[in-house]
Amino acid sequence: MKKLIILYIVFLFPIFLFAQSKITKSTLRKIIRESKVELQDGKFTLPSNKAWVFNNADSLYFKQDTLTAFLYKSLKHKSLCESIDWTFYRKKSFIRGSESNCKEPPSRKVTKYPEDYFTIAIYPVENETMIDVLRYDKMIVESFIILNIKENNEYTKIKLIRRFKV
Repeated sequence: MKKLIILYIVFLFPIFLFAQSKITKSTLRKIIRESKVELQDGKFTLPSNKAWVFNNADSLYFKQDTLTAFLYKSLKHKSLCESIDWTFYRKKSFIRGSESNCKEPPSRKVTKYPEDYFTIAIYPVENETMIDVLRYDKMIVESFIILNIKENNEYTKIKLIRRFKV
């Protein structure tokens, strides 16, 4: 019995450790490419059905260290009362928007240039993939570590942890 346990620890345990799927820069870029809004005559409309949607009830987007972004694959899911969205219009650029759906009439904050326009930098550091959010003057305003990405038929769920608060 002891030999069987030792065999398990020596051979099988490392296999389980390395079998976990690692989030790579290319995986994240693929998701961003799929979520990029389609231009029509050089223009696009907000909100987009392809935006990354974050829960912002009680300003959770700005208060929590761990955030979850949902990228819905079908028509936009309006289950969140307050939300923040990232609408990618280029491969490294997005517009951050805010909307409220539970009070009548539903409303969306007007986006302002350049305050609501951001770029991202994706890079690997010590077996983790990170995203830095940069404003128009190239200052880092938010930084995240990608914890995991889960996909199903309805949505892609991206879990991020904030590296620091501004």
